[in-house]
Amino acid sequence: MPDKAPRPGQATFAAWLIIGGSVILVVTAWQRISNLHTLEVQEELRRLLNEPPLSGTGLGLEGLKTTIRVMCMVAAAAATASTILGVHALRRSTSARLALTLLAPLVLIGGFATAGFFAPLVVAGICMLWLRPTRDWFAGRPWVSATSAVAQRRPDPFAPQAPPGPVDAPPRTPEPSSTASPTPAAEPGPFTGEYGAPLPDSDPPASPYDVRAKRPGALLAACIIVWTSCAVVAGFMVLFSLVLAVARDAFFDEIERQQPDFDMQGMSQAELATGTYVATALIVLWCAAAMVLAVLAFRRLQWARIALVVCTGASGLVLLGVTFLSPLLVVLLGANVVTLWLLLRSDVTAWFRREDPR
Repeated sequence: MPDKAPRPGQATFAAWLIIGGSVILVVTAWQRISNLHTLEVQEELRRLLNEPPLSGTGLGLEGLKTTIRVMCMVAAAAATASTILGVHALRRSTSARLALTLLAPLVLIGGFATAGFFAPLVVAGICMLWLRPTRDWFAGRPWVSATSAVAQRRPDPFAPQAPPGPVDAPPRTPEPSSTASPTPAAEPGPFTGEYGAPLPDSDPPASPYDVRAKRPGALLAACIIVWTSCAVVAGFMVLFSLVLAVARDAFFDEIERQQPDFDMQGMSQAELATGTYVATALIVLWCAAAMVLAVLAFRRLQWARIALVVCTGASGLVLLGVTFLSPLLVVLLGANVVTLWLLLRSDVTAWFRREDPR
């Protein structure tokens, strides 16, 4: 295969995602191992042993520490190999890509014992190596970007076109006749020479059908609202979950001190923390999907706009139900309604239908 073939940007991003995530995974794995003897970590492990699903397994503290230590060592070893293989993947080594694929389960399983989310990032980078156009680049085939492929499948309807109407037949040249009276020669037009040929330095008149469709400002505003609100909500939920994971006892002690009559609805602190973790994961995934759909809709993909409208409508229904619990969510509900209105405007709809909104 040719060595000088250009590398797709997706391949570069995936390889550096693997390299960067693997390096950080090695550091977090060894940091986890070094902190297993601390009192704080041992209290956390005892609490995990007393809660489902580990409460009925009969696993002791030392056994759990040994399991975590082994899993961290496996994650560190697999991540070290992934770092080296990621460098070779930048050089289009198919064997490195295959080895990374085989190491992906070890990285993911070992990453569960670390205190970070870098193992899924490494696995995501490995999966990107098998997607187009990176797959074509590794196979030595000519590759095109996703935007170029869409442009080839969908010709631009705003390109200059002939005006609609019946096509006139070309005029017939009269046969020369000795009796016919001489006709005056046609005068040259402003863009033609003596015999009707276009002048070399003249520009043709602008066609009234040469229109340039501009992205509506309403769509840009809707995408900005989606990106901003999703980033704020996801960041707040991740920060709140990190507080519960690091200082859960101190957090609930502060809640009891400020609000002695705080009702936990019959749930324990561990159950409330677990529910928060699950809700955070769902909200972060939902926000990430909405942000990706906003990017695709910004690039003029009709199905992404429809999916974003559905996602925004579903979020609005959920926010409408939980607004009664917290009045501060009215701001998010208002942003949701404004986004839905902007996405359904007539100029935005016309732009996605490849029509001139003017």
